[in-house]
Amino acid sequence: MIRKNDITRQKLFDGDEQECLKEIFEIENQKIKLIDFYNSPLRDLKKEIDDESFETIVKESQFNVKNTFIEKYVSEEGLEVHYLKKNDVICLFSYGEFQPGRYMLFLEGIYQ
Repeated sequence: MIRKNDITRQKLFDGDEQECLKEIFEIENQKIKLIDFYNSPLRDLKKEIDDESFETIVKESQFNVKNTFIEKYVSEEGLEVHYLKKNDVICLFSYGEFQPGRYMLFLEGIYQ
């Protein structure tokens, strides 16, 4: 059974995309870069965990689904949600261009 850690949603970055690519974020004593999860959209997590756990994550995090050409999960700001799975921990991030030239990155939650 999957459960959410008691970590509140937090803004990790707000600014120029090139700057975000250089940043190193420390989350749960792990050093994480944007490149570590950028190519892992949330929909791909379905292949790694059971359907019930996946639905729990989407519901608890209040992500919206956009069924355009490719299924996409987005946060309340409309930023695409990505994940990083290390050991038994799943970190969820939302990232994207919020305004022209302004990129934002949020830690949405951590699940075990």
